[in-house]
Amino acid sequence: MTTLRKVELESIFLISIVAAVSMFFVVQRNSQGQFSGSDMRIATINSPLPTPAPEQKAFSQISPDGTKKVVMRVTQNLDNTSTYDFSAADENGANEQSIFTKTLGSPKSMTVPLNTFSPDNKYFFVQENAGDNKKIFAFQTSGEPFSGEEQYFDVTDLFRKKETGNNFDEATGWASESLIIINTKKEDGSKGPSYWFEVPSKAILILATEF
Repeated sequence: MTTLRKVELESIFLISIVAAVSMFFVVQRNSQGQFSGSDMRIATINSPLPTPAPEQKAFSQISPDGTKKVVMRVTQNLDNTSTYDFSAADENGANEQSIFTKTLGSPKSMTVPLNTFSPDNKYFFVQENAGDNKKIFAFQTSGEPFSGEEQYFDVTDLFRKKETGNNFDEATGWASESLIIINTKKEDGSKGPSYWFEVPSKAILILATEF
């Protein structure tokens, strides 16, 4: 009985070894087939690229007496437009009031003229540029509307509606605390007469002298 039992145990041991060896080769072959050649797959993780922050620049213009300033902040948007934020403040930046915001696509832009302030600092105007064409917007430095819902005056549009027979060309500055000087062009492109635009009445007065 002892000998037979020993033979049975040896047979089981050998069978176990053969089975283990066979399983090893099967697993090895499957592994090589799964990861070889064109069947190889490499897991990748796509990390989202960080969104760049919009670029912002600031420009300012000081009043003639040095007590006030107009600040223009320009934000370059991701859709290739630019947002212009205008505010008025004391020269040291105190008491800043948000005044006006406008978004424009290229090639339009906005600027703050050197002579933006009226002599008493009560009003100021800014300029929109589109090639040779210009538009002027007048504001109260306090940020308050002129009347009702009129936050600003579109001086160029008001001049066009006046139908003077001449086209708005540019605003060159202030003739007094409330008069903006406007130069014009005639229909043939030659120099036209000059006008005054009166703030806040919106009156348009032709001048005998060209500026």
